[in-house]
Amino acid sequence: MTDNQADDNKPEWLDWATEERHIGQLIREQNPAWFTEICQILFDTDPMMIRLVGEPEGYAPEVGSIIRSLPQCISVEDVQQLIFNVFTQWFTPEFAGGRSQYFETAQAVWASWKAQQQE
Repeated sequence: MTDNQADDNKPEWLDWATEERHIGQLIREQNPAWFTEICQILFDTDPMMIRLVGEPEGYAPEVGSIIRSLPQCISVEDVQQLIFNVFTQWFTPEFAGGRSQYFETAQAVWASWKAQQQE
C-alpha cells in the first residue's frame, strides 16, 4: 500500500483531532498550571456524567479546544455552550448528552477564566 492509499483510508476526523491536539499542546506550553487546573475541573465535575477518564490529564484534548475559544465567551452561559459544543465535537451528540449537564463545569471554568484575566 502506498502512502497515498493509506491517506485515503484515514478517517476524516483524524486530521482534525491531530490538529486540535497540536493546538492544545501549544496552549498548554503557554500556561501549564492553568491548563492543568482546567483539566482538573473537567475531571472533578465529570460533565458527561460517566467516568471515562482515569486522571485529569485525560481531558487535555478537550481542554485545548475549550481554552482556545474562551476569549469569545462573555458569560457562563457562553462557556456552557462552548463546553457542550467541544464535547459534542470530540465525541458524538448522543454521547455528549444534554447541554444542561455542562452548567456546573461551565461555572467553574468561567470563574477560572475570570481569575486568569485579572492576573
